[in-house]
Amino acid sequence: MTTIENANPSADHATVFVILDAGRSDYVREDAMPFLHGLSRTGYRGSFESPPGFAQRTTMFSGRYPDTSGNFSQFVFAPERSPFDWVESLGPLGKLVRPRKVLAPTRWAIDWITAKKTGHFQTDPAWIPPEFMPYFAMCEDTQPVFEDGALGAPSIFDLCREHGLAFRYLAHPVSGDDEEVFDTLVRELRQHAPYDLYLAQFSITDEGGHEHGPFSDAMQQRFLRDVDAKLATIHALLSTRYDSWDLFVVGDHGMAPVEQRVDVLSALAETEAEPAEDYVVFVNSTLAVLWYLTPKGRKAIRAKLPEIEGARVLDEDERRDRRIPTEERWGQDMLAAESGVLFWPDYFHVRDSTVRGMHGYLDKSDEGLGMAVLASSDPVVEPREADPRSLVDVFATLCGLLGLPVPDTQEGTSLLDRARREPPVAEPEQEPPEPEQVVSDG
Repeated sequence: MTTIENANPSADHATVFVILDAGRSDYVREDAMPFLHGLSRTGYRGSFESPPGFAQRTTMFSGRYPDTSGNFSQFVFAPERSPFDWVESLGPLGKLVRPRKVLAPTRWAIDWITAKKTGHFQTDPAWIPPEFMPYFAMCEDTQPVFEDGALGAPSIFDLCREHGLAFRYLAHPVSGDDEEVFDTLVRELRQHAPYDLYLAQFSITDEGGHEHGPFSDAMQQRFLRDVDAKLATIHALLSTRYDSWDLFVVGDHGMAPVEQRVDVLSALAETEAEPAEDYVVFVNSTLAVLWYLTPKGRKAIRAKLPEIEGARVLDEDERRDRRIPTEERWGQDMLAAESGVLFWPDYFHVRDSTVRGMHGYLDKSDEGLGMAVLASSDPVVEPREADPRSLVDVFATLCGLLGLPVPDTQEGTSLLDRARREPPVAEPEQEPPEPEQVVSDG
């Protein structure tokens, strides 16, 4: 595991920010997560609504909505810069790339060859059908999100570097699995490692929710208890190893039970339009996005979309109202699944798998909201239960906890009534040292 660091050897305060992937706010119950439930009574307790799309890290780390940040999903329509354009040369061999477990090596091969050919940081092709691959490029993960300027506006990592604070990044896509993340975090807290901010992600709630469902016995009796025990250990180390501390636990989105599957690709195949000749489609699990290459494709597909069950077409006004980007690269048409409907097969799961839970719905009534629990040794965090907030508020809250200035580019509001301290100011006579960075890569 490699690291990037900007170490602060005198740090006696630590802020630990834990992202609990798909951590529903109603998981914070005494029977499910007894430690976190008890901790929530001593600090801030609430919930976060995730904006539409699949780029929650950009929202949390820079405080902007998708239509402002330009990050809405993992892939964007960009045939002029697609790293997968070489896949066309495979010809009939490209047909081997099918979303089946046994064919996973073909996906890994495309990933490896693309990385070698382009030098791009992230080249996972997901399970995009080969004929569509040359139309797409990576979006949020064009470079690690913690790197300088990676998100197109000041991020929490940029601000830490600018003001001499040290951070430790233990999250997607450069960290290991949950156990590796936990072991690293525990070891460094025990050592009183010189970091002001730790950012760690636990993914078992997302993985377990997809496979077993958000209300399954496995989720309630195994996965939530396991994460709760990890949080208890982290809290104990903060309390004993640091003069002062914050523990901020956030669910980046919820998770809804899957009740119906709808095959969008088969429905579109019933038209006279030819895929990759007349139209292009990207199927996320709860959102299908379309682009038209010919008038024939536009006419045929638009006539078919209203007939697809369990879904509805979004118009431009709704996209704008929901803060969904309206630029053509994010879709000429967009089909949204109704709550509980899974577009299947999608481009992120193999067909011979079972998916019992999904997120990304525009209607959050079944998906639920993400948890928000913030506890601190500092009275700047007062015990209270609050109304739901937007996930965009995470960034301003982190700035407040770390005493960092909140840039004008962000759109959120801190959960804190006041910042902990004035932003750090460099000595005017001294040249600020070049910070090294810290990151974990599995």
